[in-house]
Amino acid sequence: MKKKILALILAFACVAGTLSAVTAVEQPVTIEAATKKKAPSISKVYSAVKKAYGDKYVPNSRITKKEDIKSRYGISASWYSSVIAEVPMINVNIDELVIVKAKNTSSKKKIKSALLAYQKKLKEDTFQYPANQLKLQASRVYVKGDYVCFFTLGSISNEQAQQKDESKVIDAYKAENEKAVKAIQKLYK
Repeated sequence: MKKKILALILAFACVAGTLSAVTAVEQPVTIEAATKKKAPSISKVYSAVKKAYGDKYVPNSRITKKEDIKSRYGISASWYSSVIAEVPMINVNIDELVIVKAKNTSSKKKIKSALLAYQKKLKEDTFQYPANQLKLQASRVYVKGDYVCFFTLGSISNEQAQQKDESKVIDAYKAENEKAVKAIQKLYK
């Protein structure tokens, strides 16, 4: 009889220990899974940015060939899993959106460097229309998660554009590019 009671107590202790171990293991995983949000797809990022500008979104010509992405931006196809790049059909406008999903951390750094070099080249291009120079100064390279983006988006009022203080015009264009940043950040909340 004592052996049966001892066996039952041991069995109960084992079951209780197993349950508490399972509970202890499951709780952190459940909490982590609940707080960690999945990264948005590139199409969701693109849609969010485009929606942020509404009918003032100008880029309407998509660059789809890997060779064209490489020659225009210096981004190798081996660095990314997906890309969306849009420019305006009319070259008087400089509005441009580039969203690149990097394959890994190393690729992300290479993509960022390539887009920064592209941005620098645009800023130094003396053949740009004078009205576009200030907008280019406000262009933005932005990194969030696996995405590296380049923005030259938005429009400002004629009153803002004709200010004598160029830094205020650049700030107004920077505020326009910030719309894209905020749209992407919302996807991660």
